[in-house]
Amino acid sequence: MPKKQPSHSKAATAADIERSIQALNRMAERLWGEGREVEAKALLDALDGLNRALDRIRIGESRKVRTLH
Repeated sequence: MPKKQPSHSKAATAADIERSIQALNRMAERLWGEGREVEAKALLDALDGLNRALDRIRIGESRKVRTLH
């Protein structure tokens, strides 16, 4: 049976995603400092993908703003 998404959930903004990425980046730095380079590298690789997605979101948001004006 498929799960229904709550109707009251708010879409994340680019700023929300950026704050999350920054927090995860700090976590990766701590992991690296603890000698857990493999985990830190995996997290940094995932963050790279998130940063690329964030760039695409920002591009879409800026296009949306331009078309409204």
